[in-house]
Amino acid sequence: MKLFRNKYRYIFILLLASYSYLNTAYLETFHYYGIQESVLNLWMTFILIVLLVWEGNRFLETKIEKSKGGWKKNIHPLLPFFIMSIFLSSAAGWLSYYFMSSLITGQEKDILAIEAKLSTVFALRVNLFLHCLNGMIFFINQSKQKEIEAETLRRTTTQARLQAIRSQINPHFLFNNLNVLSTLIMTKNEEANKFIESFSAVYRHILQSQEKELVPLQQEIEFIRPYIFLLETRFGNGLNIQMDIPESYLQTLIVPVALQMLIENAIKHNIVSVHSPLFIKLNIDDKNYLRIRNNIQLKKIKEISTQTGLANINDRYQLTTDKIILINHDEDFFEVAIPLIKAASV
Repeated sequence: MKLFRNKYRYIFILLLASYSYLNTAYLETFHYYGIQESVLNLWMTFILIVLLVWEGNRFLETKIEKSKGGWKKNIHPLLPFFIMSIFLSSAAGWLSYYFMSSLITGQEKDILAIEAKLSTVFALRVNLFLHCLNGMIFFINQSKQKEIEAETLRRTTTQARLQAIRSQINPHFLFNNLNVLSTLIMTKNEEANKFIESFSAVYRHILQSQEKELVPLQQEIEFIRPYIFLLETRFGNGLNIQMDIPESYLQTLIVPVALQMLIENAIKHNIVSVHSPLFIKLNIDDKNYLRIRNNIQLKKIKEISTQTGLANINDRYQLTTDKIILINHDEDFFEVAIPLIKAASV
């Protein structure tokens, strides 16, 4: 907002002039200096002075903004504006005196008359007051602009970080399933077709979810079922995944592909075999957390980490909801709890 170009400026001019007149009259300034003018003439003089000072500053402000002078780089724009306004205000004060004494009162013009001095001093005081207000508004607007720029930068950085995190989805998912698919094609064509359909559904969901921050839990459940089929096809009886998700929670929101990454994380770090099956259970507690729990049977030879597991999911939750995931474990079990977000709270 700019003070001198405010659309309600004429109301402010009238109020400021009227307040100044009443304040001066209350202090008996007119009587002290022997000014014997009517209330209307004095009030009109105050209005004229404030009007000329205000509109003159509006004209100056416009000219300064359009100016292409190199001084703008080294001098704060408010400084030359205020200096020029001093001369303008002095002229406004004397012009007001000239107009009122010549055209209304018919008195002889005298540049050294007490009325001329008082008009000029009043114009300078009004100008100083208005520039103080304008300076406050200027710096408040600058502060708000910097806050907006900082917020824009923060959002841009957040989006960049989210995009980087989303792009970390383990590429082994693609290569492992392609290997399984090639084996099935050579042995069981019917099962291969079902595998291809599930694989397509899973990867389609991953691609469609990349630009989303949160998705309904129901959508993730629909995606995770074909994903579980892919895993069961790959590991057979070595993997047992159970889901206990009440229907009342299906419209809550969750970070996309989080379930797939947590299941994948459990498989990545644990032995999965018929003799040592891996059990993974998904259920919801009374605190609106979806818990993914698995038994611990760590691999002797650990896979090289691609930094796409728990840190990835936790970062995405913090960047989108300011919530964090919870991790519990002992010698036998490892559990991750991820918050479910109510749609109305987003």
